[in-house]
Amino acid sequence: MNQQETVAKGQRGILITGMDNQVYFRQYASDYTFVDYMLTNYDVEIEIIDADAALIRNESGNFLDYTAESMSVVANSNLGSDNDRT
Repeated sequence: MNQQETVAKGQRGILITGMDNQVYFRQYASDYTFVDYMLTNYDVEIEIIDADAALIRNESGNFLDYTAESMSVVANSNLGSDNDRT
């Protein structure tokens, strides 16, 4: 079996949930093609640089989710289209 190995330290990408509910590390190329890597390293260190991400703790549990502000922007952006229909 042919195997290509590249050191992951310093690589950038996103965590994405696939259609199978599996979480993948996705890297995009400059031509917008991408490679999805299945996560099998169970203790890799990450640094979150997304300004729209928040760590949320409440009675339902602990979550890495979108900030309330970013979700408000999405909700408010839909108001114009609803108002136009009435």
